[in-house]
Amino acid sequence: MPPAHRDDGLSEVVGFVLILGVIVLALSLYQLYGVPAIGRENEILHMNAVKDRFIDYKIALDSLWTNNQTGVTLSTSFDLSTEGGYTQGGGMIFPVLAPIPSSGAINVNRRGTENITIEYDGTTVAGFPKEMGAVQFASANNYWIEQTYYYQLGALFLAQDGGATVRLSPPISCYKTTNDDITVEIVALQMYGYQETAGKGVARLDTRLKNGLQTVTPTTGNAHNVTIKVSADDATAREVWDRQGTAELWEHAFSDAAARGYLPSTNYTISSDDDWASIAILNPTTRYVNLKVTTASYSAILQEITTA
Repeated sequence: MPPAHRDDGLSEVVGFVLILGVIVLALSLYQLYGVPAIGRENEILHMNAVKDRFIDYKIALDSLWTNNQTGVTLSTSFDLSTEGGYTQGGGMIFPVLAPIPSSGAINVNRRGTENITIEYDGTTVAGFPKEMGAVQFASANNYWIEQTYYYQLGALFLAQDGGATVRLSPPISCYKTTNDDITVEIVALQMYGYQETAGKGVARLDTRLKNGLQTVTPTTGNAHNVTIKVSADDATAREVWDRQGTAELWEHAFSDAAARGYLPSTNYTISSDDDWASIAILNPTTRYVNLKVTTASYSAILQEITTA
């Protein structure tokens, strides 16, 4: 008689296939939900670190011009990628289970030509318009929204999908004095340099105060209006956002300056268009608008740091 069929090993094979299927399902769910969650958290932490680095950068530069420390170089490093993100993936056995690290780009004066003009009773202040310049970091995130931080004219701006905001205000003040005059004070800080670096490494930004503070207008005067205007040149802006974003953000900055000084709405007018924004400070009574403008300039040099 032929031997009877035996299926003693069938249960082991079926069990192994079921276990393998459960493992594959678990890994697939982790890759679908877990990896993006970890990647998003890493990128949020990275962008918060970039924000903190820019805040430190602004405070350091403010200390240079407030103390008139010409020639002193400040060195600041920026991580262009998420923490530890210098190679694709992660882990020796399952690299696909680690989020792909983001990258970023930092540049000096690559936004296009953005100028500031100051008028005193209809006459442009000597030395203006001035090109402001900027230090900018643009993210290239894989799991979170794109963000762009940039330092310009002593202010820190943030632009992202769906809006933009002024994180730190520029050194512009406008307020009424006890005799009902209006005082307008502005420190125009220029940034010189023209470089860019991108990738997943570390960039070092060396910045020094080129020349000391210079007052270009008298502390007092007898004018009745002052106009401050910021504009972006259509011909040199690389993106539409450069123009429109500049106008929107500076419109907010001017509004904040007026609010901080408790300036009545009857004493100022804020205007804007696609590529410019301005604030006109008026005192049409028998009193005056006194203007003080101080200028200083920085030189910024970017260097990419090679890491092991």
